[in-house]
Amino acid sequence: MYLEKTTWPHVAAYLEKGGDFAVLAVGSLEEHGRHNPLGTDNIAPNLLLDLMDERLYDQILIAPTVSYGNCDDLVGFPGTLTIGYDLLRDLVARITDQLFDYGVRRFLIVNGHGPNIKPLSEVCESLNRRGALAGLANWWLMAGELNPAWGGGHGGAEETAAVMAADPSLVDTSAYGPMDLVNDISDELPTDGWSNVLFEGAHVGFPRDAVRFFGNGWIGPDDPTKADPEWGTQMMQGVAGCLVDLVGAMQRAPLPKPMPVRTYRAWAGHAMGSDAGEKGGEA
Repeated sequence: MYLEKTTWPHVAAYLEKGGDFAVLAVGSLEEHGRHNPLGTDNIAPNLLLDLMDERLYDQILIAPTVSYGNCDDLVGFPGTLTIGYDLLRDLVARITDQLFDYGVRRFLIVNGHGPNIKPLSEVCESLNRRGALAGLANWWLMAGELNPAWGGGHGGAEETAAVMAADPSLVDTSAYGPMDLVNDISDELPTDGWSNVLFEGAHVGFPRDAVRFFGNGWIGPDDPTKADPEWGTQMMQGVAGCLVDLVGAMQRAPLPKPMPVRTYRAWAGHAMGSDAGEKGGEA
């Protein structure tokens, strides 16, 4: 059930009956090639939430999607907006902390954007230490693992197909173009992937704004011209089915024991093979 479409007594009844599961989608607002909408990373997770809600309505709480993400390197493409690493982590932590206070102990974050992974992982780790079970599902990576034919890069056929599954009119097929990476550093250090250059057969990272080397704005092995709504529908149904099964497995799994700070420090010190554990345990 979507929180924004549900009354508070309905939520209270869910919690009083032992319900303790919340799902939160996190996306971003950023360029995905000339052909895809800026909200691609929100559109795809939101479609997955709709498909999950159809099958799990009274079993899960669905919080409103966090539509801004950590996409600093894509600033420069008009319309891209980022809240950065720290603010994203703190925002999602604040949301999940409040749900925890209401009694939620099982969390599934459905993520639509790669650079969100690290800040969201921090949130999940913190919840785990408090005794909650928190999973992070990166839908586009899961899709390629469930079916290698579905996998792809940024703004390529995989994400284009996902948008088409939600609304084909959102994809501007007249704007299709080649990947068109630019050698912005030098011809001796050619761009060969996201922030990477190829040098003597090895990849070396040169972190910089993507607008410097992204010609069209999409990157990957999956040419977006190959996308179609049928592929997108099959893929999103497949990923949603996996997520529904994941919810069931998480509901059956025992909750982790809370890890007090001093116990965590003791364990960490022991793992490092020093006497820091004993000192940490006494703090």
